[in-house]
Amino acid sequence: MDASVIEKFVNDLDTAFKAGDPHAASKASETSCVEALQGMYRAAVRGDIAAFLGALAEDVEMENVGPESIPFVGRWSGREAVAAAVARNFAWLEDQRPEVLTVVAQGNTVVVHGHERGRFKPTGRPYAMHWVQLFTVRDGRLARFRQVFDSAQMVDAVAGWKPQ
Repeated sequence: MDASVIEKFVNDLDTAFKAGDPHAASKASETSCVEALQGMYRAAVRGDIAAFLGALAEDVEMENVGPESIPFVGRWSGREAVAAAVARNFAWLEDQRPEVLTVVAQGNTVVVHGHERGRFKPTGRPYAMHWVQLFTVRDGRLARFRQVFDSAQMVDAVAGWKPQ
């Protein structure tokens, strides 16, 4: 993934969090959750497994909700399983162009609404999707992650592909 694209995406998390809320800067708990999320994203994209694992709670849970035909739909628990799933999921995609549309943070919960374009590597077909990611942060680490996405174009991108 293009480093400048991901850096813009990560920086836009903070910008979107502060947008429309003149009191956002005074929300210390929410700000620290958004910062934890930024660190996790940066580590994942850099492929820095040690930093990524360090950003996750030991009992982290991750779920991608969508049709079973999409290979990165599923549930995982624990640092190692989540890290392996994230690495595998990123490996299936290329030319990713994520865009932050909205960030809402309340207490230890951060909700990110975004849009992404890219290509599913095994078929070479493009996709575009809107998604919502819900994060729970505990003690500065990601404890729960759930993603729900508009899957129509992703279903088309993976059509006919069979895992080896």
